[in-house]
Amino acid sequence: MDNKPRCPWRDNSHERPQPYNLIKYTWADKHLTLFPNIKLTSVYMHDLKSAEGVAAYLKGTHFAASDVQRLSGGVSAFTYRIMLQTPLDTGEKTFVIKHFEGYLACHEDMKWGIERADHEYKALAAIAASGLFNSDSIVQLPRPLKYDQETHTIFMTDLGSQVPLTRVLEKGFANDQSSGSNQSSNSELCELAAKIGQALGDFMGRFHKWSALPHQAELRACFSQNSGVVHKSLFFRHFCLKHSADRFKIRENWIDEVLEKEQQGLEASADAGAMVMGDCSLHNIMVSPPSENNPMRIYLIDLETARAGHPEFDVGTLTAMATSFVHIYHPNVDHPFVPAFHRSYCDHRALNPKRLGVTTGIDLLGLGTFMPWTRGKDEAHLQGIATAGFELLRTSFKGDENSIKANRVVSHLFSSASG
Repeated sequence: MDNKPRCPWRDNSHERPQPYNLIKYTWADKHLTLFPNIKLTSVYMHDLKSAEGVAAYLKGTHFAASDVQRLSGGVSAFTYRIMLQTPLDTGEKTFVIKHFEGYLACHEDMKWGIERADHEYKALAAIAASGLFNSDSIVQLPRPLKYDQETHTIFMTDLGSQVPLTRVLEKGFANDQSSGSNQSSNSELCELAAKIGQALGDFMGRFHKWSALPHQAELRACFSQNSGVVHKSLFFRHFCLKHSADRFKIRENWIDEVLEKEQQGLEASADAGAMVMGDCSLHNIMVSPPSENNPMRIYLIDLETARAGHPEFDVGTLTAMATSFVHIYHPNVDHPFVPAFHRSYCDHRALNPKRLGVTTGIDLLGLGTFMPWTRGKDEAHLQGIATAGFELLRTSFKGDENSIKANRVVSHLFSSASG
């Protein structure tokens, strides 16, 4: 008898995976696989940190690869595009694998909880089954095809060629051959930024509204268990804030009180009322340029810090990151991305001004001066970003809601024009 361990998806006819849309995903089901007929068993110990190891891992399965390409840009996980030897039953000729270790893929010395793989898979599966987007939607997320919990590896749909949102906000689709131009005018850039901001605000507002429904209480409870990864993320945000406050000589005693209260809020056991993506920064938003046959698509990626939380966290983070970016690249332009994002979001939800002000202020003062687009910029240039975050945070600490609503960074969320 052959006692050699088998890969869990060897090609047996009775184990062929069902199409995703035939699987009803429920949170009462404790299994983490979209393919319930496939029992996870021991697997060969392949090195999934290399393309060669991934090819060996997939050999002899439904996902056997003709080619494996390591994708650049990932910080947390090892990500690969797989060219299939045989298309899947659902038609895919390629897909993407995201493999997690107990540390950051870009920095092995920086430990990071392996359970983040479980949470990203669960988040992707829940949103894919929510009806919040379909193949015709402007804003989409990767659809999970399978999750191998034993190796902490997510199989997901291939999003194709993408451009980072930061590049689009800076240059438009200037380098895209289909645009027929080497340069985008300011008016074209603003029009494109407004369109993207509007689409993101609409999706995020619907996502938060959906996740806050009473019958999603079990979903929120499931994501309240992501505390290990979230605490490390919170530590980094707070570290950036303290460093920037010292760097720009604006550190005051009340800042520590604000951070302590945010920490206590994270540790509270009460239902936060919604689900948040957890890392809505610009580097986690990708754009597929329009082509002759397809319109522009916007993709939200990297949901490993998804958790139960207050919607102000997502909105505040994206607002802070976009405000920082615009301050660097479009300082003399009344840039429309944030206003369009805010007005569109407000069609779906109202936000708590104080909570929003604290989150936005923390990330603008902290992360807003740390992000890649700030590197090499002089202190005087970055001082404006830090000061804007500091002023919003101080106003929020004082609890002056009228002043928060009037603050230029978040005012469009509370203006009468927002409805």
